[in-house]
Amino acid sequence: MGFLMLFPEKMIYLKISIPAGKVDEEIKNIGLSGLLHIDERKGKRVFAAEEKRVEHLYRKTESFLDILGITYRKKWENGDIDITRIEDFVYDLEEKLNKISNLKKKLQRIRKLFETAKSIKERSKDILEPDKLLKNLKCIKFISGIIPDENLEPFLLSLKAYITFPVYGRLSKGSSWFFVFYLEDESTHIKDILGKNQAEDIPAEYFLREKEKEIKEREKEINDLLNMVKDKYLKKLLDYNSFLRLKYKITVAKQPLEIKGDYYIIYGWIPARKLDSFRRFVKYSNIETFPAGEDAPVLLKTPEFFKPFERIIKGFSYPKYGEINPTIPFGITFLIFFGIMFGDVGHGLVLSLVGFFLKKKNRDLGLVLILSGISSSFFGFLYGSFFGFHDIFPHLFISPIYDVEKLLIFSIFVGIIVISLSFILNILSLLRRKKIKNLIFGEGGMLWLLIYWYSIGVFIKAVVFKLDIKWDLVFLILIIFIVFIYIYRKSKSATQSVINVLRELIETVTNTVSFVRLGAFALAHAALFLAVFTIARLLESEGKGLLYWFTIVIGNVFIIVLEGIIVAIQTLRLEYYEFFKRFFVGGGIPYRPFRLD
Repeated sequence: MGFLMLFPEKMIYLKISIPAGKVDEEIKNIGLSGLLHIDERKGKRVFAAEEKRVEHLYRKTESFLDILGITYRKKWENGDIDITRIEDFVYDLEEKLNKISNLKKKLQRIRKLFETAKSIKERSKDILEPDKLLKNLKCIKFISGIIPDENLEPFLLSLKAYITFPVYGRLSKGSSWFFVFYLEDESTHIKDILGKNQAEDIPAEYFLREKEKEIKEREKEINDLLNMVKDKYLKKLLDYNSFLRLKYKITVAKQPLEIKGDYYIIYGWIPARKLDSFRRFVKYSNIETFPAGEDAPVLLKTPEFFKPFERIIKGFSYPKYGEINPTIPFGITFLIFFGIMFGDVGHGLVLSLVGFFLKKKNRDLGLVLILSGISSSFFGFLYGSFFGFHDIFPHLFISPIYDVEKLLIFSIFVGIIVISLSFILNILSLLRRKKIKNLIFGEGGMLWLLIYWYSIGVFIKAVVFKLDIKWDLVFLILIIFIVFIYIYRKSKSATQSVINVLRELIETVTNTVSFVRLGAFALAHAALFLAVFTIARLLESEGKGLLYWFTIVIGNVFIIVLEGIIVAIQTLRLEYYEFFKRFFVGGGIPYRPFRLD
């Protein structure tokens, strides 16, 4: 079972022939099964006009329910409804709701002006009382409103040309309120000045208390109309909306259908193990099965523990059908790489704690941080590091500060294991897909794995044990020559074949050397601690007082945030460019079956 998790679910390709008179009912049955991933490359959209008509009516009913303030939706279970009957209903209801909608817009505008007038009254109450002025002023007129701050000065200057008395003040950020008192003869000039300075006039009636009563009466009128519409139309509206929602999903699913005589043909994929279950849902159709090709959608069988890493991989690319599911090896190697580069018990505990609190809002990110923190703490014990202190407990494996050479050798050793694993995963993938030639001779195949391992053996024999490697080199060149012949037979170009062989050799070496960054970042992690402690001692040379510990805390926070991000980026780089290179192509399509709830 664990081995099978390395591969996506096995799929089969179906050709489903539906009798012409049973199309909608059978598509509904297929949707209720929730199993068929429809092949949308087929068909000529013969139902496009129907889809457009149904979608228009469905969107209308959704907007009607929003206007009425209805948030719940029904599930449709009551057979078929004539679309023409729904159209008549929609046009009738639309007329009434448009009237209500227009009344709402007018009320919204009135309420906005009233609230603005209310704010102006509140801010000007120490200077004047607008509602009393309205009732008492006879010969003198006044106008009120709001104006952008940048236009206030030109506005006041323009008013000086006439017999006016302005009063003004700040209303909100970017705008001011004003009152302008003037003689009736100046009305035309005053309104012209308002227009030129983008001032918004608030009619005098909005300052009267009677306006609030009018607003409440309008609200009651609208609510009465809404209640009347709900009483008369809501039940049917909910029914039609639920029917149209189902109908729309079915018409969309019908677009890839092909017509052959008296049958409509639909193609798609289902998981092979679900075929019997699918047949129980399909009542009227003939089903033909075919092996799934590499264009099949992919259903990954990832254990729940590794699901957060699966979503990280999806952000890079989805695996193709038949490829290895990279999630489990990715998750394991991701945690190892991160722990090696960010090994510290204290920092790991902080990451896990942050992940625990983040998990409620973002489960995937929280779990990745928790697991990364555990890995960091594990390697922190191996390094003997706790918030940068290396004298609290002894290191169990390597001290990044004192064992630099061992650390770099360890990094290369990890790189060799990971690259070998990428070869093995590719071989398993090719074996499962029965691509025998690529399995033996292709990039990432068995001969290239042999070349890789044999090259490492020759290097160790020459450099570590100082032994003669003449015949080993001859054998290595012979293997490379066999690969060259295979590439040459495919490309028919000697130059291109030489380039391909050299490129693969150089890339394999550089991929291995790239893993030195594991040790380099572990060393940088320790070096940053040394810098923080040095600064702390310089700031407080006499003992370890408050300033010393404050510097240590700030330094650790800086290292956790800055280096944590850098290490995460470097970890993903090693995964995508060194590890994935040999066995992961990507470009797959996720399995998304047509489903009716």
